[in-house]
Amino acid sequence: MRSFEETRIIACSPQAMFDVVMDIDAYPQFLPWVADAKVLRRTEGELSAELVADLAGSRHAFQTVDRFISPKLIEIRLLEGPFRFLESVWTFEESGEGRCRVHFSIEFEFRSMMLDMVASPIFSTACKSMVRSFETRVLALS
Repeated sequence: MRSFEETRIIACSPQAMFDVVMDIDAYPQFLPWVADAKVLRRTEGELSAELVADLAGSRHAFQTVDRFISPKLIEIRLLEGPFRFLESVWTFEESGEGRCRVHFSIEFEFRSMMLDMVASPIFSTACKSMVRSFETRVLALS
């Protein structure tokens, strides 16, 4: 199982950062590894989404269920896809003077050993740039 986590202070409100992370339909515009993304169903405090990851020219669709408390928390869990396991958590806290403390963590493992060998390094790199990509997006929108 692979994991990554990062905490950053970003010059935006927790609400602004929460909104950018929840704007799943926009992911292909600013996350280079996301070929397609859409919300499938949304209810109070929960949504399901489908993302298509482009990993070294090979596309892999996966679905998640995302539970959230605006503007503080987003928990993402795998419903189906090429992963054996996928969970990630975003938290957003006021950090004073219009700043937000963002914490992102993710754990994942691909289903097949072959896919894990090929795709894990690429997906790991994508995870390591995740917070920076969302930071760039929120600052561009403000």
